Amino acid sequence: MLLSISPLRDRLRSLDYRTARHFLQAGAVLAAVLLLSRFCQPGRFSLGSRSDIDLQLSVSSEGSGVYAIAGTTNLPDNARLAIAAVRYLEPARQSGVSSNAKPSYSILAYQTATVTNGQWQARLNLWQVAEDGRYQESWQFEQAALRLNLEPSQDVIFLATLNPVGKVEQLPALEQQLRNKKLTISGKHLYTAADGQHYIQVHQAQPVALPADRTTPPVRRPEDLNGGWGERYLMPGEPPNPYVLEQPTERQTDAPMRREEFLW
Repeated sequence: MLLSISPLRDRLRSLDYRTARHFLQAGAVLAAVLLLSRFCQPGRFSLGSRSDIDLQLSVSSEGSGVYAIAGTTNLPDNARLAIAAVRYLEPARQSGVSSNAKPSYSILAYQTATVTNGQWQARLNLWQVAEDGRYQESWQFEQAALRLNLEPSQDVIFLATLNPVGKVEQLPALEQQLRNKKLTISGKHLYTAADGQHYIQVHQAQPVALPADRTTPPVRRPEDLNGGWGERYLMPGEPPNPYVLEQPTERQTDAPMRREEFLW
């Protein structure tokens, strides 16, 4: 689209120099706006579109506290995802007693997954075996020792998180990979941590009952004792002497006693 300014010349002859200059400047701006709007129409001129990061997650139970977590994404290959299962815990309410305790949470299992051809997968085992053979979650082991009375939530939240985007040593390489794939760090999966760092996360809540089964009690290993040190604090006993030593009853020589052998 072109602007014809020939009809304007006759009108400009009757204007002074300053007025004519302002009039021409306004016409130039209008022409630039019309030309820009012409070229910016869809299909005419484009700077290249970018898409948001897509991260999908699905959870399936394999029994005995084991869950398979898998998903698809448009992240580049070798991108590392942190997969975790979290259960929220609230202090048990006692009748007639007000408590200001804040709810907490327990990370039941954690694993790192790597993106390959737009797919990733992980397996999380939410149960552990107690000394008596009972299946328990990690927070149940410490509940009695810490004298805590907690009420667990019915749901377990499964999380897939792109390792903190604000991490200095990973950010340049990740940004370059995202630029190559024309991806932007934005959208509904973008979150901000308390320290201001951004991260990509997708989650899914699923009802998971507390374990109630039993199994064979585990064999106690040395590394299970003394905080992983075993019985290193015990002094090992002296090995038995293979020789039999007898104290002589008589003097075995007839040489005269030396001066050093006398008591003074």
